[in-house]
Amino acid sequence: MAKEYIDYKETIELFVYSLPRELKSEQKTPRINIIFPESAFKLFEYVKNNPFTKEGYIVPDITDKDIEKLRPYNQNDPNTPTIYVRNPVIFFELLTDLINTLLDFREKYNRGISSGRAALIHDFKNILLRMNVTDLTNIEEFLKKQIDFFKNNTWDDYIIHDEFISSCHREGIFEEYQILSYKEYNACWCETSEKMSFVLYNPNKKNENVHTIPSVLYGLREENGTTTCYIYAIQNPSDYIQNKKIARKLYKLNKEVENPNVHPSQVLALKIFIEMLSRVGITNIKVPCLQVLNYRYHEILSRNAKENMKKWTKELLEELNNNKTLSNKRKLNEYNWDKTWASHVVDREDDIEYAKTEGLFNIFYRVAEQFDLIEILNDPFIEDEYLRFRIKNLKKLSKSK
Repeated sequence: MAKEYIDYKETIELFVYSLPRELKSEQKTPRINIIFPESAFKLFEYVKNNPFTKEGYIVPDITDKDIEKLRPYNQNDPNTPTIYVRNPVIFFELLTDLINTLLDFREKYNRGISSGRAALIHDFKNILLRMNVTDLTNIEEFLKKQIDFFKNNTWDDYIIHDEFISSCHREGIFEEYQILSYKEYNACWCETSEKMSFVLYNPNKKNENVHTIPSVLYGLREENGTTTCYIYAIQNPSDYIQNKKIARKLYKLNKEVENPNVHPSQVLALKIFIEMLSRVGITNIKVPCLQVLNYRYHEILSRNAKENMKKWTKELLEELNNNKTLSNKRKLNEYNWDKTWASHVVDREDDIEYAKTEGLFNIFYRVAEQFDLIEILNDPFIEDEYLRFRIKNLKKLSKSK
């Protein structure tokens, strides 16, 4: 199915017609408020009088009633994070570019090619989960940043298209294990759209030959003439594979480290990634201090997971286990998936918030202290909304302590 890019006026029509209700809903993501200047309503009037048309398609036009429905939304709400649109023309140009760039990005990862209309309705609010405080008052710059992330093609040759092991890249050796890297689509919208993942692998040891370590969730863009890497999280992949023998060997990284407060697998993953950045000439790193909607988003995930688990009553599970038809086996698989998901999100918002702030900072501090790869440039929260680092040298992994 061919990509169906979205048109500028089509974006405006769909935004006015569909998105205000979605932005105020908390069915899946937190409530968001958007304040437009008065000039935006003149733009809406222009599009109403000069609607988007497309041959062979029935496209609903916006009406005076649709425009008037926006005005109650266009007010300050002290209980809701509020986005302030400075220039509505540029805002909708960037929003159109963002959605069409997203379609190209998904095609690159063979993640299904949907229409721009569907992407705008279903994905725009999810992308907003990545905002920090400044992004609320400069939404145009936030959209530019996300577009740059989607368009960056560094390490595209690391995307797996064939047999897994043979398609991975070799990043060095840890103990007797090869370090394999590969670039993945990140389905968790609240962070970034791409991640670099890693596997420890030994083809000669059949019983202990594969162990995954955390992925680095990142975005790359040009800033002031140089490429900057934004790192949002370091976390285990959903298809995490654990080998206890390999896992124990990772703790050698804690040797001579007083009071280690992060897992050695996270330390190794970040160390490898920093070395990869250095090899392609990237030396600037930014780590966000806060994603405004993150905590509330995970409260909603927890609430929805709890509600979803209510359908799996004791009586129903007994019936499914006692009468294992093909249909019941499928339902049991569904139950096990729901149970696993609930274990990840139910009442976990505090843990997740810590992991994405102090926990993430601690991994960087540990790597900075233990390996002398990076230097800290600022004091987060006080001086900036990002913890900033500069890569200062490259040590071979084989020399790791």
